[in-house]
Amino acid sequence: MKRIYLIIACLISLTVVAQNHLEKANEFYDRLVYIDAAKEFEAYVENANYIEPETYMKIGDTYYNLKNFAQSKEAYQKWYKAVGSNTNATQGYQYYDSLRRLKLYDEAEKVAERYFKAKSVEALNNHYEERDRFEELLKGDTLYKVRNLDFNSQYADFGGSFNQTSFVFTSGRNYVNKGLYERDNTPYLAIYKIENPEADSADAVQLFSKELTTEFHDGTATFSPNSKYLYYASSYQTGNRKVFEEDKKNHFKIYRVDMSAKKYKKELLPFNGDAYSAGQPYVTPNGKKLFFASDMPGGYGKADIYVCDIYEDGTYSAPMNLGPNINTIADDFFPYFKDDILYFSSAGHVGFGGLDMYKSYYRDGIYGAAINLGPIINTNADDFAYLEGSVSNTGYFSSDRAGGKGGDDIYAFEYNLAKCVQYISGTVYDIETNEPIPDAYVTVYDESNTEYLKVKTNEKGGYAVELTCESTYKIEARKAGFSEDQLNFTTDVLPDRKMNMLDFRLKDLSEIFVTEGEVEKIRIDPIYFEYYRYNITDVAAIQLRKVVDVMEAYPEMIIKIESHTDQRGTDYFNKTLSTNRALSTKEWLLEHGIEPSRIESAIGYGESRPINICDEDGKTCTELEYSENRRSEFIVVSR
Repeated sequence: MKRIYLIIACLISLTVVAQNHLEKANEFYDRLVYIDAAKEFEAYVENANYIEPETYMKIGDTYYNLKNFAQSKEAYQKWYKAVGSNTNATQGYQYYDSLRRLKLYDEAEKVAERYFKAKSVEALNNHYEERDRFEELLKGDTLYKVRNLDFNSQYADFGGSFNQTSFVFTSGRNYVNKGLYERDNTPYLAIYKIENPEADSADAVQLFSKELTTEFHDGTATFSPNSKYLYYASSYQTGNRKVFEEDKKNHFKIYRVDMSAKKYKKELLPFNGDAYSAGQPYVTPNGKKLFFASDMPGGYGKADIYVCDIYEDGTYSAPMNLGPNINTIADDFFPYFKDDILYFSSAGHVGFGGLDMYKSYYRDGIYGAAINLGPIINTNADDFAYLEGSVSNTGYFSSDRAGGKGGDDIYAFEYNLAKCVQYISGTVYDIETNEPIPDAYVTVYDESNTEYLKVKTNEKGGYAVELTCESTYKIEARKAGFSEDQLNFTTDVLPDRKMNMLDFRLKDLSEIFVTEGEVEKIRIDPIYFEYYRYNITDVAAIQLRKVVDVMEAYPEMIIKIESHTDQRGTDYFNKTLSTNRALSTKEWLLEHGIEPSRIESAIGYGESRPINICDEDGKTCTELEYSENRRSEFIVVSR
């Protein structure tokens, strides 16, 4: 009996020990102190008899943020198996990304398909489209050559911008003994400078400004024209203490500093908030726009990219989210905008894993589809912070890829101009009112009639696409409730040509429906059949063409066909004749591109539902009245 009590006591003791480790792990996890959370979770797993799925999720998060992707994948697999594919978008993404980081791309794709399928058909189709574009990209040669720069340290070095005399970047090389960041025991970041990033070594690196350097994280930096203003992000603090908000987090905020002043003064920008971070600022070369990343409320995922106008008086417009073509459910970072091309880094678009770099062409207020910059410059690690160099087709980026000197390194790149592209834009109009049509889809098909890309028009009806030189495309514009318009187009041999000429005009079909009681019908002129015949005449074909147009304008529409005769002839004869008329009408629609699944039924009702009462009570109809009874109608089941 004593042995039984001893065993029970030991079990209770182990349970208490495990519970203590779990409580400490959860506390560190909530504070984002992942390196300590990992130790406590490990001790808990070692002593626990049963582990809740939520704990496996937190263990996965912990290792994911520590970039231990083998262990994050292991924990996420156990969580995912227990809860399914549509429980938490953040963790579902991080499980997917852990697999990509380990180059388990087939397994990762299965996870993505399950998630997007559970979300919506549109989300799944969008994922497939982007995946297909990415896979097509891999078939070509790489466009980039890259090399690691000599000034990188054993710590994190990333980002980059130019002021008038130097290259300015962010580093954890800890020259000023700022201490260690408790989340992962890495050095706090500061802003540094070097004159020639291509040739100088680490010995040439200097602190950018002792006056602006704080005890905690500082970076990344950008400059207005002539380097008058410095914009940079920093941990929010008062004196030498971090400020923790109500969510128990220390947020980043963006500051502006007048570099021409005798004494630097940090100015908080107005769109900073107390419950979110803002960082990675970038000012355009003309000084008129400020891009940045933020996890402010109302975005599409974790961190999104926003833009503000900078007015001449030094004030700013309200931040505008760049929209779903750019921003995703994951992090979207490090904007760089020049010559109407947005370069940015994203963990949410289809790519190699972690952050990949993408570009998007900005035309008429539209940010086009995100285009992965391709292999070599992107890897299964984090690749980010694109910056163009002073020499054409050169630049810099940052990466924590294998083979570097430290956590993140800065790399130089050279771009190969082997790929020739052109930029086509235009507007979709209402053919009758000449008003622009927003939210219309412009779809481009290649020479094999395979969908090449699809974009949506902006509020001004504008669109923009990137096409390959010397190629033929079919371009089609459509929107539910309108007719469609299309044309064939061949690009020429001039690289980077911009053509704003391809406009489309659609007809509004929203008034083509008529309601009789609770029944909705397609409003067309009656389809009249010749006496005792069911063949489709040339006149009837004109009306049936309208039905095809409407059904193409409403691609989800389902109809049923009802055909009728006049009251001459026997009931049996008229029933057979009207059935043949319904079937011949259906056959005509099928021959002209309507899918069989979109016609619910084709029924002949004979003479049972006349418009004009004839041959009863001594009444005789005119031939016109008889012909009005010989008709087919198109009932809308759904649209």
